[in-house]
This record gives sequence, C-alpha cells and structure tokens, in this order.
Amino acid sequence: LKMNPWALLVSLSTILVSFAFAFGPSLAQFIEGCIMIAVRRPFDLGDRIAIADASDKPQDCDPGYGATWLVEDCNLFTTTLRLAKSNEIATVKNGTIADKKIINHNRSERALVNIVLSLKSTVTHEEATIVKSAVEQYISDNPRIWAQLINFRIIDVDPCNDVTKISIRVQHRRSWQDLNPVLTARGDLIKFCTEVLIQLNVHYENKPAVINDLYIKELPEEYIAGLSQPAL
Repeated sequence: LKMNPWALLVSLSTILVSFAFAFGPSLAQFIEGCIMIAVRRPFDLGDRIAIADASDKPQDCDPGYGATWLVEDCNLFTTTLRLAKSNEIATVKNGTIADKKIINHNRSERALVNIVLSLKSTVTHEEATIVKSAVEQYISDNPRIWAQLINFRIIDVDPCNDVTKISIRVQHRRSWQDLNPVLTARGDLIKFCTEVLIQLNVHYENKPAVINDLYIKELPEEYIAGLSQPAL
C-alpha cells in the first residue's frame, strides 16, 4: 500500500495550525498558571495577598495595595480566595493571575506604617524635635508592638494655608498578614501624636470655608452677597 508522505504531512500541519489558532492562547495561559503554582509559588494556603496589574503603583494608604485576599485553596488549575473585608469567596484561574503583580503580606515581614501629621506653619525646630522625641519614647515604651522609627521628616510647608506636614514611618513587629492589629496600633500612634501636638499648641485645625472665598462661576454677585447676610 503506497502512501504519499507529503499529503499526510500537509494534513497534520493543517490540523496543528488549526489547534494552535484555536487553543494557543488558552494553552499558553494554562501553562503559565501551572508554572506559577509549581515553580514560582507566590503564596501558600492562608496567606494574605493583594493582586494588581504590573503597572499599578501603591496607593497613599496602609497597606499600599488596599484590597487583600486570603488564600483558601489552590491547585494547578484554580485558586480560591476570600476577600478579607467582606468574607466573599472568589475562584480564579491560575493563568489569569500568572502575569499579575502578587503582593504577599505574610512574607513581607515587619510592616512599615506611614502617617502624616499636620502642624501649624509656625512650628519651630525645637517643637518638631520634641514631637520626634515623643514618638521615639512611645516606640520604646511599646517594644512588643513597634520595632523602630524609620523616618521622621517634613514633606510640605504651606504658609498660605498655615500648615506644615511631617511624615512618620514606623516599623511594626508584625507583618501585614495581621492586618487588624497593625491598623489598630497605627490608630493608637496617630492618637498619641495628636495629643502631643495639642499639648504643644502646634496642632493644625482646618479653617471653616467662607462663602465669599469660594469661586462660584454660575451665580450672580448680588446673590452671593445675599448668602453672607444673616437670616431674618
């Protein structure tokens, strides 16, 4: 029985090309997902993670990537996650998150906590030094919670609005895996700093908005003038 090998090769090539077009992207995504779980291993069961696009930048909040998930289950095909803030369960294909930025809070030891204090623009160097010393003493008095003061610096001076802003970065003993205790400690630190600023009389208070200072383009001047008059 004679067979034409070229005809068979052409037939197989046609079939392979058809499969490549039909299943190529899906197959590649599946392989990426398997490699992520078997080789990269970006998380373990129970880890708190955040998922973001590779180009996404951290937010100006703690933690930097707000929405966190707890890993409930994982296999070569899918991963089951639980949204921490609402307890909702989601199942995702591993291939869909293989090219994402996965932030593992459990493996990120000793969370860095950031707070910004607003002081009067008239604050002196001596008063700012007192605030820093008070924060250092607070950390020393709570060694089981805080590790050390990382940074204390002025980040903005706005004399027009009578405000000076100081950034404080402190290292916690725990990781962001223990989110609630870290955020609770952060709130206690903010409260302590606010009390120190009030005692030094350098705490900045927002001035109430005055209607005449607002630019209201659509309203006539006589109407705006009438808003500032007391009601009868």
